[in-house]
Amino acid sequence: MDSQMSLLMEVHELIKEYSKMGDSLSNPENAIIGVEEELKLTDEEVKALKANEFDFHSICGIEKIVRDRMLSTFFHFFCIIDGVGDPKFRNDDTVWLGLKLERRGLGDEREHEEFLHDMLYEAYWKWQEIKSNT
Repeated sequence: MDSQMSLLMEVHELIKEYSKMGDSLSNPENAIIGVEEELKLTDEEVKALKANEFDFHSICGIEKIVRDRMLSTFFHFFCIIDGVGDPKFRNDDTVWLGLKLERRGLGDEREHEEFLHDMLYEAYWKWQEIKSNT
């Protein structure tokens, strides 16, 4: 299997895994929420979630909706990488041609490279700032 197919199959596995939220819906006080304080559940949100009686079918339905939204997010993300979609937040007027992801070799230089997974949280705060100014 080639690297691209392995990556894309991993995306589907992650979508399936991270969309499982039945326990978080049934027991929101135990929900593990990301790093950002803004994403943590408030007491009011926990109370509202606990007031709902989620059964097996409602949880399955919610998980399917979340999986669909996550799949759509990745699809549009890959469109931007492929150059068939344009990112909204750009500093110049050049034509967007996409990005190239390459498989690394053991001897490839990585010393001063910025990693996307690390930059993701920094970008969150920049995105928030831009969105609040528009």
